[in-house]
Amino acid sequence: MSNLVLIADDDDSLRQILAATLERAGYKTVKTRNGTETLARVKTEDIDVILLDIWLGDVNGLELIEDIQQHNSTASIIIITAHGTTQTAIDAAKRRAYGYLTKPIDQKELISLVSRAAAAASQTKNLKTSASPEFDRHGKMVGQSAVMQEVYLKIGRAAVSDETVLVLGESGTGKELVAELIHQNSRRAQNPFVIVDCGAMPSSLIESALFGHVKGAYTDAHSTRKGKFEQADSGTIFLDEIGELPIEVQTKLLRVLQEREVEPMGGTETHAVDVRIIAATNRRLETAITQKTFREDLYYRLNVIPISLPPLRERKEDIPELIDLFTRQFVEEYQLTEIGISTEVIKQLTSYDWPGNVRELENAIKRALVMCSGQMLLPEHFDTIFEKTAPISEPGNLDAKIHALLQVHVEQCMESDAPLGELYTEIRETFEKPLFKIVLAHTNGNRSKAAEILGINRNTLHTKLVEYKLVSK
Repeated sequence: MSNLVLIADDDDSLRQILAATLERAGYKTVKTRNGTETLARVKTEDIDVILLDIWLGDVNGLELIEDIQQHNSTASIIIITAHGTTQTAIDAAKRRAYGYLTKPIDQKELISLVSRAAAAASQTKNLKTSASPEFDRHGKMVGQSAVMQEVYLKIGRAAVSDETVLVLGESGTGKELVAELIHQNSRRAQNPFVIVDCGAMPSSLIESALFGHVKGAYTDAHSTRKGKFEQADSGTIFLDEIGELPIEVQTKLLRVLQEREVEPMGGTETHAVDVRIIAATNRRLETAITQKTFREDLYYRLNVIPISLPPLRERKEDIPELIDLFTRQFVEEYQLTEIGISTEVIKQLTSYDWPGNVRELENAIKRALVMCSGQMLLPEHFDTIFEKTAPISEPGNLDAKIHALLQVHVEQCMESDAPLGELYTEIRETFEKPLFKIVLAHTNGNRSKAAEILGINRNTLHTKLVEYKLVSK
């Protein structure tokens, strides 16, 4: 192996350690300690991979990338830093950095990443790449886990293109935030960012909402109105819960993706739109395609750049940082005095699986701060969370508890003035209403997902929710 790796870091000992590790793996290395030395080496040597520290003493490593690429457009650049942030990872990806390592650096991870970076450099010899435009808006995503670092890199790479993005992930993982970050870091950042929740709109209104309508298109269309696509012209449109879109509207959306023009309801003329499309779903669209509820050709049009978000249970190392973020955020929002959180609580919150993901954690912190009357968040402030994790010792004990609860309820019904013959209805309502509330809370209000979990269709669920006054008609 004859690839040449440049190690640019102001830490003498780290330079030596990295060089020794890479040389044992068969690489040639050169070492620099500041920006001036690094550029000098780049100008004079044919370097394949550059390990570039963000803080080089005389310059920010990220700011050096553009100068490096002017002299060597094929070298793969790997950013290394002791202070990783979301924005740093996105910034690195925007500037076409190949990868990102956080100190302390794992040797196996180092060798693996350098090997892939060297192969990429070989494949791109004689190809010119350009640096990305600057931006000054800061991302809000939190997490230094390996899976999140990969997400940040994908966001950065997606931001510098104008291709359609499909964000996949469970409810509460931050799909809308990903869309915002892509928009904020794109060339469209100063233009509209329009959000459409495809799962929240009645099917009778979604077509008009997306594509607009002309006066008289339907009974209540008293005037011509632009749709969301025209409102997003020159910017980005985010189609959340795209899997809930009715099949007939999917057909019209496919035409918009293909032709880049919309035809309002009731109209005969089309209007050109310059819109970047980002879609998101918590559903398995492949299954929806099999069930004929989602168009396969639309799926492939949307799935140009897929970004999958991991559930919180798969990145538990990020939970303490998220706890700190939400605590500080809400303390400031509610104008509270500084409030701490016990180590025992952090440990318990980290061990919980968070089916509602980051959104559930955020709400749990908010609720705890409201309930807290002291200066420290304690286990009792998270009783609704910790009760979920409390083990039931034996199935028989659960049966006994249900039996006792039913017996009490039957006795209460018998002693009341309720008409005879309504016991079943009373029992059903007693258990069914909280069941629907719990499942809806678990799915963060997503009725399609709730219906899927319950094993009933969405119309039946809606009827029940109206019956129990959990939603309006």
